[in-house]
Amino acid sequence: MTSVIETDVLIIGAGPAGLMAANELQKRDVDYLCLEKRTGPSELSKALGIQARTLEMFELLGVHQSFLRRGYPGPGSKLHLGGENPSLVELYHIESRYPYLLIIPQSETEKILEEHLSALGGEVSRKHEVVEVIEADRGVYVNAMHDGELKKYFAKYLLACDGAHSKVRQDLDVTFEGEDEGYTFFLGDVDVPSLNEIYINMHLNDRGAVAFFPYKDGSYRVVGLDRAKQGLPHKDELTLDELQESLNTILSEPYQVKNPKWLSYFGTAHRQVPNYRKGRVFFIGDAAHIHNPIGGQGMNLGLEDAANLGWKLDAVLKGHANDSFLDSYHFERSPIGMDVLKETARMLKIIDLQGAQGKVRNWTGKAALTQDWVQKKIAHHLSHIYNEYEDTSRNKELLDSSLSKEAIQSGKRVPDHLLFFDGTNDKSVYPLIRRHGYICFIYIDAQDDALINHAYTFSRMARENYPDLLKIFLVAKGGTVLTKGKELPIIYDVHRHLEKKLGMEKGSTLLIRPDGHVAFHAMSSEPEQTMTKLKRFLS
Repeated sequence: MTSVIETDVLIIGAGPAGLMAANELQKRDVDYLCLEKRTGPSELSKALGIQARTLEMFELLGVHQSFLRRGYPGPGSKLHLGGENPSLVELYHIESRYPYLLIIPQSETEKILEEHLSALGGEVSRKHEVVEVIEADRGVYVNAMHDGELKKYFAKYLLACDGAHSKVRQDLDVTFEGEDEGYTFFLGDVDVPSLNEIYINMHLNDRGAVAFFPYKDGSYRVVGLDRAKQGLPHKDELTLDELQESLNTILSEPYQVKNPKWLSYFGTAHRQVPNYRKGRVFFIGDAAHIHNPIGGQGMNLGLEDAANLGWKLDAVLKGHANDSFLDSYHFERSPIGMDVLKETARMLKIIDLQGAQGKVRNWTGKAALTQDWVQKKIAHHLSHIYNEYEDTSRNKELLDSSLSKEAIQSGKRVPDHLLFFDGTNDKSVYPLIRRHGYICFIYIDAQDDALINHAYTFSRMARENYPDLLKIFLVAKGGTVLTKGKELPIIYDVHRHLEKKLGMEKGSTLLIRPDGHVAFHAMSSEPEQTMTKLKRFLS
């Protein structure tokens, strides 16, 4: 009789989303297993753009430097809208330390994430093909074939990271609502000898659309839509001659391509599961949502899904939060996924406009892109830095109306603002989050014994109720701050970023989640009230 292997969390799939989830759990010492059918990371480039918010997630995980070393910072796009004079979309407007699109093949993304997982002491169980998923009252059973042997697993929670054709979704009879879009795209990773660009170049006219993405090694990703080849019988195989033929059709002055590394046709669809959670199963990445590749957002959504869920699972498994706390994963991530589905579907229809409508699109697009506010809006939208959670009912309940209108509130993203800690380390917020997880700032302004006593009382209550959960810092504007103990470090808001950009003021308490979003921001000098807020957040 085959014994059942038990774990707290079972991850199915080791693509980017699955590897991100594994890293998030490994960092927090959660007991998990990650099963993957493939023998190794993908060798295909597939998705290639890492957005600013995803890079911030990588920084919180501690893996960002490897991506920056091996990727290429794309500063923006040149859009050739029906003519030869391009309009620029600049990404330096993005209000992040990463004001660009990091261009790096998915194969490299998977390798970096698996290398980091290994450095943390984790691993992927490869050559495991899932054959059956069965829900139970207190968890999920999974049967998988490994080297011809049936292996049985049981987990308290299962993360379905197994892609657009998810076996988990299929076995649990979860609908994938949406439709095929009916377009055929071509894709090639090739050399373009006559092109030397740092910008993404996109050409759009009545004959089709094509974009050239520069890789760090000097080659290009070429992806596009040839109107002359729509409605033909589907096929995946693309030859170099067929790619060149499409470029000759679309471009007035076509580039010659050579040395193909990968060639393919692909179709597109927009689909989403109705709920990202089904019992003890959570759908992440392409298992939860798919859409066309416009804007380079799909893989980023999956990575950010995993970053949202990992710390929440840890809180529940360690007993800090109830199981219902995990419902927030769906309520926070599903609306963002739906927005991207709608946006990319709408953009594809705009790209497909022809004739007089296409000319209007080109004229209005060129005019709009001369406006600085339009540039900023496009850059911020694509970067995901404003994919925030303040509109969920849970986060609305945590709002504090006594704060100023400028004050950051529950669910909002916290940028990596500058601060002064000990003069040598942690000169910004993110390294503190990366090291401690939950961080709590209590703004005392200057030496104030009453507020300091409040902070120490709240710290004691938090330790008693949630041992080792959060790290509390006192925040002063400057000067000497004397305390009876040393367990609450002092941060100096010398740049006034916490005051001016986050709206902190004397007496306010700001709790930041491990994913860099606000748990709550409250104005209270009563530790019991602050404690009530913390319990409500984790309820």
